[in-house]
Amino acid sequence: MAMSRSVTRAESFPLKSVRAQTADRRPPFRRPRIALPVPIPALKFQKAEPGVPDTPLTREATGLLHEFSTPLLFNHSHRVFFWASEMGRRSGQAFDAELLFVCAAFHDLGLLKKFSTANDRFEVDSANTARQFLERHGLPASRIQVAWDAIALHTTPGIAAYKPIEVELLYDGVGLDVLGIGYERFPEKVRNEVVSRYPRVNFKAEIARAFLGGFEHKTHTTEGTCNEDICSHFIRNYRRSNFYDQIQNSPFRDS
Repeated sequence: MAMSRSVTRAESFPLKSVRAQTADRRPPFRRPRIALPVPIPALKFQKAEPGVPDTPLTREATGLLHEFSTPLLFNHSHRVFFWASEMGRRSGQAFDAELLFVCAAFHDLGLLKKFSTANDRFEVDSANTARQFLERHGLPASRIQVAWDAIALHTTPGIAAYKPIEVELLYDGVGLDVLGIGYERFPEKVRNEVVSRYPRVNFKAEIARAFLGGFEHKTHTTEGTCNEDICSHFIRNYRRSNFYDQIQNSPFRDS
């Protein structure tokens, strides 16, 4: 009778060995598969608004909003910056005001066709656009990564508070302007001054439609995010994903 050879755990395991590398030996980010070009706005549009740090970065970012965005997003982005700046001032923490403005200026650009890819979330499209812009200006990678994180995470709850202060400030500024989070705690005088300068003309209806226009052609990118609520409201017979059903429909069998 032939003796059967015992099989060791290593011999029976089907995976081949992989090449290992510690995370600190790699770049701190991965580049997008598709990089849409970021235009340089005409000089006549490159003028920072009063109260915004006046630098080449902020002037060009303002120019992009003027020339390629919409009045809705121009006003929204500036309000977000001023809300976030006031929150930063009241916190007593030092923050990068120039970078914070760039984050506010770019955070919704991914809603526009010019800056929108077919398969990335609009927040990621916005963040990738900002990275390309900041790299063109020669900013260090660490500063660029803060901007990328702030923009990519500006609709994602529960994370910003554990990131650099600019990430949290952008998240909170967007939350105040779109949802009114923190409205009663925010100084009324500042609220009135900012809204007077950057009005909220039919903002509630128009920002919802701007969201829809940004991802109606790629609703799959909204799965598992708050943006699914926009799809559910506007798109007839839209069927949202269901995480519980996805778990139950997994092709794996329980052991």
